[in-house]
Amino acid sequence: MSDEHPVFLTGCYGHKQVKSPAIDNLSRQGVTFDAAYCPSPICAPSRAAMMTGRHVHTIEVWDNAAPLRCDWPTFAHDLSAGGYHTILCGKMHFVGPDQLHGFDERWTQDIYPATFDWTRSNRGEVAINNGQCIDRIFEAGMGRSRDMDYDDEVIFRAEYGLRRLAAQQNNPFMLCVSFTAPHYPFRAPEKYWKLYNEDEIELPVIPSDYLEREHIYVKWLRRHGSFDRLVPDSVCRRARRAILGRITMLDDYISRLLNLLQELKLQDDTIVIYAGDHGDMMGEHGLWFKNAAYEWSSRVPLIISGPGISHQRINEVVSLLDIGPTLCGLTKTKPVYKVSDGRNLCDLVLGKRKAEKGLAIMENYGEGVLRGWRMIRSGSLKMTYVPGYEPEVFDLSKDPDEWNNIYNEAEYRTAIEELQKQVLQNWHPEGADERRWQSEERRLAILKANQPLDWQTASPPPPHPLRRTPNSPIDNVSLE
Repeated sequence: MSDEHPVFLTGCYGHKQVKSPAIDNLSRQGVTFDAAYCPSPICAPSRAAMMTGRHVHTIEVWDNAAPLRCDWPTFAHDLSAGGYHTILCGKMHFVGPDQLHGFDERWTQDIYPATFDWTRSNRGEVAINNGQCIDRIFEAGMGRSRDMDYDDEVIFRAEYGLRRLAAQQNNPFMLCVSFTAPHYPFRAPEKYWKLYNEDEIELPVIPSDYLEREHIYVKWLRRHGSFDRLVPDSVCRRARRAILGRITMLDDYISRLLNLLQELKLQDDTIVIYAGDHGDMMGEHGLWFKNAAYEWSSRVPLIISGPGISHQRINEVVSLLDIGPTLCGLTKTKPVYKVSDGRNLCDLVLGKRKAEKGLAIMENYGEGVLRGWRMIRSGSLKMTYVPGYEPEVFDLSKDPDEWNNIYNEAEYRTAIEELQKQVLQNWHPEGADERRWQSEERRLAILKANQPLDWQTASPPPPHPLRRTPNSPIDNVSLE
């Protein structure tokens, strides 16, 4: 799993410049989903929803400082109960004292705080983010950032642990290796920076009246990150060059894991899934980072390869919520808790049924959000619904860059009415907003006590005893 990987900056998803041979080869061997979406365009809610298969408003992981309650079953619980040894190595952004949530063991702690430190209040006004803002784009360039030490430790422990698992040859295992790359900072080590020519990097195409076309939630997001102006073309190219470098660095990690599976003779009996938790706007629509309903923020890479899985590309709309039920289907594991908002895509992955329209719902309550909103996509139509405001609807088959709102166009009226019914089904936005505001206020009150929380650990993990590295361990750095 990767963090903040823009799906469009991947070779198998059509990018001509990026060097991602391991991911591309995985795509050639298995099933590539061309319309996969995250449950929320922000880390902790997206990952918690993926693990539980439940929508964000149900599990109440509203933002990057909201805890996932320990009584929510995850697909790690499912596989563990089914006889699999379940391991987490790397980031999952669990907040709270439970840092396993169904995994039998964890080979690293998280890179980010497990506490409430990143809580902001969004009742009545949009909180300004001084960390995830336009100023960070101007820092783009060649160099090493401190989060890379974390990923170096993750890959070392994953390789070491995988060899140990293969040697034991006991129960089957489920290993989740989760990197923080290619999440900003917009820095790439010299080796990867020099792989790309800045002059060849494409720039976003933004119409002169882009501010007049924006939905209300985008205006909130623009204020949240101080995106009141476009960055210069030279800065945009440098930032994109850095992320391309970080994607190739991530691809090298993935290559090491896939090669090790072959070396250990495990490749013929192992299902491999590659997924990102959300995307990054990368300057599209004049926005950066995530939090938006636009494709660059909401769509994610999702590739599944393994025994019995033939190469195919699937345009059915799916969600990361579907990963748990699909894993249970592929491994013939009975879920410990049968209630899920996700779908079992096993028959689709195994080629036993044809692709349909599909459906995915995404929610955001956490960043640059005055009112919690929902995005729904079914077929080529995509609606963003903000309580109290007219929805925004795009037909992605005709408008892939999402500039022309068709909500009031007569030819789409019946389809739009059906989408609006679906987006409101089992969702009560006023109640959800009140619960998330109260959650923010409770956490902020606890922070006033200035007491250390016992579940906070240093980041990153200390180097493995067998690992020697010239890099100094990173400290607790705010890299939301």
